[in-house]
Amino acid sequence: MASLERCSIGLRSWCDTCVVTTLNDHGDRPPSMIQCPVGSAPVHSSLTLALRDMRTANGRDEETGDGPGNESWIGLSIGMTVLDTLTNASDPHRQRMLRLLTAHGVEERDAEAIYHLRNSVLHGYWLPKNTRLGNRRMLLHREQTSYALDTDVSANEIYLSVPVFCRCLVERIALAAQGNWDETLIDTDVFRRS
Repeated sequence: MASLERCSIGLRSWCDTCVVTTLNDHGDRPPSMIQCPVGSAPVHSSLTLALRDMRTANGRDEETGDGPGNESWIGLSIGMTVLDTLTNASDPHRQRMLRLLTAHGVEERDAEAIYHLRNSVLHGYWLPKNTRLGNRRMLLHREQTSYALDTDVSANEIYLSVPVFCRCLVERIALAAQGNWDETLIDTDVFRRS
């Protein structure tokens, strides 16, 4: 608990002096985001629906993505699903996830940490085992003015800001890679007609 407190209270001061590899994704610099309006038509792209659901779970505006976000595990899970779906399904999962992340400015060791978090959250709803992270512990926090993922603060710990990860890293990559998304349309009125 002391590390989590340190992370949320003093993150800005000790992050300013370290080398951080996810420099593209800082809470003070939210990226442009895909606009996800849902009109009266009941049919929408799965990307629009996934982004809206992630934003809603994170307490942000579902159409624009505006707002600081929160530490929602559901939002984090949907964010991992968004990243998953942006990968090329023809390759083994690890390869395609690492390729997606590194192609969008995430260093390979950070991409590895995100990949292991993705597996842990989506397959067991827990954090990755330290052995998967080079005997380092991953700590999630809700600091808004930090980096999405910080692997350089401590030799023993990796810090991930859930709101910044969803609002910055996931949104930035979704905007850049949206052409890779499956274009399947989902009819949201299907249950009302039954």
